[in-house]
Parts: sequence; C-alpha cells; structure tokens
Amino acid sequence: METPIKMEAAAIMARSDGYRTKGRQLILSYLEATKERTVSVSEIQEFMEQQGNPVNVSTIYRNLDALVAQGKVMKFVADKGDKSTYRYIEPEHDCHKHLHIQCVKCGKVIHLECDFMRSIEKHVLEEHGISLLCENSILYGVCQGCKST
Repeated sequence: METPIKMEAAAIMARSDGYRTKGRQLILSYLEATKERTVSVSEIQEFMEQQGNPVNVSTIYRNLDALVAQGKVMKFVADKGDKSTYRYIEPEHDCHKHLHIQCVKCGKVIHLECDFMRSIEKHVLEEHGISLLCENSILYGVCQGCKST
C-alpha cells in the first residue's frame, strides 16, 4: 500500500519539467507532509533515495536555501556541533512572528501564538530593552504525550 507521501511524490514526479524543480518539489512535499516536526538534511536525503530520486547533500542544501528564501520553509539553527533542522511553514501561520516549542522525545512542534507569549515579548522589551527575534527560534521541552509514557 502506498503512503500519502509516496503518492504525492509520484504525482510531483509526473508533472515536473526538470530535475532541479522536481527535487525541490519533492523536498517541499516531504516537509509539508512532516510539518508537525522539524527534519534534518539526512532525513530529507533518505526520503529522496526512497523515492528513487537520490541527490547529493549540497543539492538538498541549495534547494532548502531557496525554499527558505521563498518563505516556504523555516530553518532552525542548532547549537555548536548540532545539525540545523527545517520545517514547512503553514500558510495560515506567520511563523516569523512567533516562537515554537519542540518536544525533544517525539519531535512535535507547536506554534506559540498566544497572548501569554506576546506578554513575554512585551516584558522583555520594556523591562530589559531587548526585542525578541522569533524567526528561527525554538524552545525545547517534553510534551504531555511523551511525559506519560
């Protein structure tokens, strides 16, 4: 049985005009299908190989950079020595204007678009003179589902 990602990949491959476009569309399709979490370049490379479209890492980075520049994908820069991760930006969320929190166990990402977070931003600005840069920022924790297991 084909998964939704495989069916979408097949449809993209059928309608693509060029290798570069097809690769970028496959990467975007994968990120959209995994929008609940961030993914690494190695995960994207593995997906591309499974779809019969192996590409080298530099091609993946080049396509990710283009998708970030287009505002379709967000890059989360990791600490020293860790790999950056990427996440599809859902059109209904303005991910550049709010923080995110990610479960360190399951990888689920939640948008922090709430009044409380806006209060924190206001407090940090008024009391400490610092404007929070939410773009590419992510907090880490453990979600309720993972806490109970």
